[in-house]
Amino acid sequence: QYRGVNETISSLLLAYTAIALFKQFVEGPLQHPATLNKPSTRALEESLRIGTIAGSDVHWGLVIGVLVCIGFGLWLAFTPRGFAVRVVGGNPRAAQLVGLPASALILLACALGGGSAGLAGAIEVAAVHTNANASLIAGYGYAGILVSFIARHNPIAIVPVAILFGGFGAAGSLLQRRLDLPDASVLVLQGIAFVLILASEALRGVDWRAAAVRFKPPP
Repeated sequence: QYRGVNETISSLLLAYTAIALFKQFVEGPLQHPATLNKPSTRALEESLRIGTIAGSDVHWGLVIGVLVCIGFGLWLAFTPRGFAVRVVGGNPRAAQLVGLPASALILLACALGGGSAGLAGAIEVAAVHTNANASLIAGYGYAGILVSFIARHNPIAIVPVAILFGGFGAAGSLLQRRLDLPDASVLVLQGIAFVLILASEALRGVDWRAAAVRFKPPP
């Protein structure tokens, strides 16, 4: 923040540092001695794991994620600090001109985002893997940034967009079996959705009548 590096770029690049530290701990001081072929930590006790909802295949982590998104949405919409964060997110320079501590608020937003990512990782361990291993490195952080941009950084809108992209990810094997398409087709679908959202955002508010008059060929 002091050097003025874009938060999205720094998050993407620091992910490699986080992955390296994760592997260092899992394959080092936290490794279970019985997991030599696939380094892992000790498995969580049964009492610490997150179960499924009413015997379904969906665990309670989904409910926790939805509640966190709703909580952040209410915080941004109805609290002074949340309003200040939205102002800084819209225009940091204008926020500084009106006396808001832009740097502190940006660091607060990054800390809340990092805490949410940590909560998601903890749920993934407690509900799915039961221990920490290399299979946790699934690129959810990169998908999360994409989801956030498509939802226009609205915590409430993140819920349906995340479910949509989760459906894209789950459809990979189905596309291979039913339509004989490569698994990378899911990435193509995600990319198309992202490009369409960016295009609609860029074209939003354009005066098409004025543009048509400007580019109308002379008679």
